[in-house]
Amino acid sequence: MTMATLPELDLESLRLLVWIDELGSIGAAAGRAGISQPSASTKLKEFEARWRLLLVHRSTHGSHLTTDGKAVAAWAASVLHESELMQRSMIALGSRHRSGLVVAASLTIAEYMLPRWLGELNVIHEEIGVVLRVVNSAAAIRLVRRSQADLGFIETTEIPTDLGSREVGTDMVEIAVVPNHPWALSSTPVPLQELQAAQYLLREPGSGTRTTFEVALGTTLNVSFEASSTAALIGAALAGLGPAVVSTTAVVGHIQSGRLVAVAHPLNLIRPFTAIWNPNRPLKDAAAKLLGIVDANIESRS
Repeated sequence: MTMATLPELDLESLRLLVWIDELGSIGAAAGRAGISQPSASTKLKEFEARWRLLLVHRSTHGSHLTTDGKAVAAWAASVLHESELMQRSMIALGSRHRSGLVVAASLTIAEYMLPRWLGELNVIHEEIGVVLRVVNSAAAIRLVRRSQADLGFIETTEIPTDLGSREVGTDMVEIAVVPNHPWALSSTPVPLQELQAAQYLLREPGSGTRTTFEVALGTTLNVSFEASSTAALIGAALAGLGPAVVSTTAVVGHIQSGRLVAVAHPLNLIRPFTAIWNPNRPLKDAAAKLLGIVDANIESRS
């Protein structure tokens, strides 16, 4: 089944399932949702039919979730939490007329980490509006140096010494190929000389991913395809155009599904995620609050 044919998730039905599990009846869940019990029952039956699952056991003594219903409700709680964080992130981005915070972030951090951080910032401090500039690491450094961004997030091993900085996580760069590529079929790591001679699908100059790879490889890169979008690189790799150099965070789903293979090699491709700011100007209170949220997330993962 492709993404195009998957049934749509109905967030309202997911909320009803979570509330049935919490409150013990469809009626109570319907009351919390602000709809009638018959409407809630109809919605749940439609949801069950769409997914071909029995999720709610109904009886004269009340309603409770089946084993499948319990599993779906647990997943739903996570989905609803992430949905709320995304909503609050977009609210924060749309509130630029209020006390503004300009954040420049490189692509991987902007796509996979900042939505959660900004969502949590909006939960605690609704008055803070955020302007997000998604750029590569080199551009984020320039914006912070010029005081055109209050805070930057970069993903390169080359940390500017003239800026304030704090490591906020780590990531790894992968060399990813299709399963029938010779490197995927090799039983031993690809030798350094072979890696240096190969042509790659790469991000644009200034990208933290590209800089990390170039420093580790120790030579000028041979580029067969260049894009400012990680998704474009992954798509090119899936099409068999060659090895793509991308963040593990971005490509892990394709590797787990077997559509791409992470190449074994001798390179050290671990890189830091780093927050940066201009030490020559006071750090905005809003920027300090966002850094506090980032630190709290790091502690919760350790």
